[in-house]
Amino acid sequence: MRRLQRLARRREPGFALLEGPRVVAEAAAAGVELELIAVREGDDSLVDAPRRITLSRGVFRSISQTVTPQGVIAIAKVREWTAGEAIEVARAHRWPLVVLDRVQDPGNVGAICRTAAAAGAPALALLDGCADPYGAKSVRASAGNVFRLTVARARWEDLAGLDGYGAAATGGAPLAEAPIEKAGMIILGSEAHGLSKENLKLVTVPLGGGVESLNVAAAAALLLFEIRRRLAA
Repeated sequence: MRRLQRLARRREPGFALLEGPRVVAEAAAAGVELELIAVREGDDSLVDAPRRITLSRGVFRSISQTVTPQGVIAIAKVREWTAGEAIEVARAHRWPLVVLDRVQDPGNVGAICRTAAAAGAPALALLDGCADPYGAKSVRASAGNVFRLTVARARWEDLAGLDGYGAAATGGAPLAEAPIEKAGMIILGSEAHGLSKENLKLVTVPLGGGVESLNVAAAAALLLFEIRRRLAA
């Protein structure tokens, strides 16, 4: 009980708090080891864990981080991958490494993780200034699919050996002309701050209707599914 309360306030290295039956089920399906499942009184979960407890509705509500709690919370053991491991996994699958640069909104981080998993990208790296991909809001936004990726924290120097493209609202090569599927990495920055590194090759999605830019999660979806399409061709 106290462990759940602590994790609800602050994530511990190597662990994540999962909330909602879908997120818990997706994590289990991805092979994540669950330490404990807490079920709200009157609810149930088909997912197994070494420990299972039932909480009163009031106690469950005090731990839940959502406005409308869904009845199941779990503690998951999370492997913290290194940047080198993420790079090797991406290379082994012949996919660019997906890199997030100062993407501070956990909802966007989670949405990009979900899109990356759906597109078939195997690995993702987060540079300084990004939201925690295993924070409760990010995990919910990923619908648990963050656990299907090799996710690592990285610094620019860790990525020095990779050739890549940064996504930019303007000034880059048109998406149709940029061979992003052959790149070592594809970098996505925040809408507010852009990319933190200069002299990157850039790729731009042409927009119409006077729209200046796309939400970073929407841009990620376009780029990653275009990479998927080209790799499958």
